[in-house]
Amino acid sequence: MSKQIKQFHQLISQNPTLVEKLKSASNREDFVELTVQLGAEYGYSFTSTEVEVYINQNMLILMRQFA
Repeated sequence: MSKQIKQFHQLISQNPTLVEKLKSASNREDFVELTVQLGAEYGYSFTSTEVEVYINQNMLILMRQFA
């Protein structure tokens, strides 16, 4: 798994605006695509596959954050 996706998640945790943007995703596929897009906008580079792996490994944390 990419260190960049972990770093981006840390950034999201400290940025309510990013949290709200990601909460707007209507399904998991949109959430993954939006994560890759926003990550790129903030200078991070990771793939949708890396995001999926990260989601699978951190499901409980993410559910609490984006519920």
